[in-house]
Amino acid sequence: MSDMEKRVLLAIVISAVFMFAYPHISGWINPPKKTVTVDKGEKSGQPIPEGGYAPIAAAPTIKPAATPQKIKEEIKEEFTRIETPLYIASFTNKGGAITKWELKRHFTPKKDGSRPINLSQTILTKGSLTTSVVINNVSKDLYFKTSNTINATIDLAAGEKKELIYSAVTSEGVIIEKKYIFNAAVYPVEVEITATSAKTNAAGGYAPIGKTVTVINANAAGKDATGYHNGPIINAGKKLIRQKSNDAQMSGSANAAWFGTEDKYFLAVFIPKDNAAVNWTADAGANAASKAALVAPFNLSPGAKVKTAFKAFMGPKEHTLLEAEKAGLEDAIEYGVFSFLAQPSLTALNFFQKYVANYGLAIIILTVIIKIVFYPLTAHSLKSMKEMQKVQPQLLAIREKFKDNKEKLNKEMMELYKRYKINPLGGCLPMVLQIPVFLALYEVLYVAIELRQAPFFLWIMDLSEKDPYYISPILMGATMFLQQKMTPTTADPMQAKIMLFMPVIFTVMFLSFPSGLVIYWLVNNVLSIAQQYYAQRGAVKA
Repeated sequence: MSDMEKRVLLAIVISAVFMFAYPHISGWINPPKKTVTVDKGEKSGQPIPEGGYAPIAAAPTIKPAATPQKIKEEIKEEFTRIETPLYIASFTNKGGAITKWELKRHFTPKKDGSRPINLSQTILTKGSLTTSVVINNVSKDLYFKTSNTINATIDLAAGEKKELIYSAVTSEGVIIEKKYIFNAAVYPVEVEITATSAKTNAAGGYAPIGKTVTVINANAAGKDATGYHNGPIINAGKKLIRQKSNDAQMSGSANAAWFGTEDKYFLAVFIPKDNAAVNWTADAGANAASKAALVAPFNLSPGAKVKTAFKAFMGPKEHTLLEAEKAGLEDAIEYGVFSFLAQPSLTALNFFQKYVANYGLAIIILTVIIKIVFYPLTAHSLKSMKEMQKVQPQLLAIREKFKDNKEKLNKEMMELYKRYKINPLGGCLPMVLQIPVFLALYEVLYVAIELRQAPFFLWIMDLSEKDPYYISPILMGATMFLQQKMTPTTADPMQAKIMLFMPVIFTVMFLSFPSGLVIYWLVNNVLSIAQQYYAQRGAVKA
């Protein structure tokens, strides 16, 4: 076998190995973003923001000698149930917090009972979106009174908007109002938190100094079984930060586009309204729950009012939903290294699915389109292989003549290729160029919630999981073997045997791949077989 032919085989083998190893090395080639470390306040009392973010100005606080006292004003706990076409939620008057956030359109796997996903057990643990207040360095939990009746239910039909309003008064006379605005058509909830100083403080000239703190609590940060991030995520200054469990607490201020917590398929984040400047903190919690907090400082003269407004998105990482917020939420989807191909691929699949109502059929349509795009390369590849086959007698003669002179052998072979205008690498070029497309689809099938539990036909009920009976990988291997038998080969028997062994390697690789990816490769093989058949038939007629 010549050096040139060895390079062709090496290119194919490397491509196969890269596809097989990609899931294991993607974390290495796409390392986590550099995290922000902050001063914990020993020197300045304020966190040091990264990248020159200007901290929000606040009047100086009074520092007590000991740990701030935590005051609780016990009020009977009341619950309010919210139901929309998208979710069922439950709120408590203790901090105006969430006790349940259950998605009506997304379910646990069948093996786990196929129950509605409850985000308040994962990225929204019980007590998320709780609001407390710190006044003159004294921390106080808030026990609100609600505008609704005790243990009320608020139902929203399609197109409706409704409000849930909480109010509380601190011992300093600061009135805290927390308003939730629910929209039946979308997942984001509008939140307004208003701090008002009582006018009666005017006589003493008292001005409360403090902040409201709203927190999203989540399970401990880390990575799930498939290697995707769980925990705090921050988009600050167009820089995406995924906080790891061993990272120090982070904080920043001014123009954070959004921040909160995530897992592979779901997102719970604050989105400051109108790019409002707010302080944020994030703590992955090495051995405990992780959290992200929105901190809104205030310095209230008597009778003054300060309002903080934001959206709270708590829902699936569906690309169209995230993109509709126009806040860059779609960046939270972990597409990996080939995101520049993965995002358009998902957009195309979503487009086709609207018309065929089946993501498996959408994958087939996308495969046909990709095959058409690569047709000129495939046709050139077939032509190149045929030309290589024609010159095989001359190549064998050159090898025999210069078998003891490797340098002269390579020179004569290159002259032969040049004379007949043959590119010896042309035969494997289409395959190599399709590897990025293949890996982009791999990422889409693994991280796009649109394809999570998406059925195809018959036994394939989840395109994001492997074929439970391994039927499609075996069919894929059989079509690949047939394609190899139809492909023009060289006279080198060793090369022919290696090429026929490739279907076995690919079949083993694809046994554990998402069934949607196997369908893509299977359809691609069938189209290649049809193309080769008609090309060879045309050559015979000619």
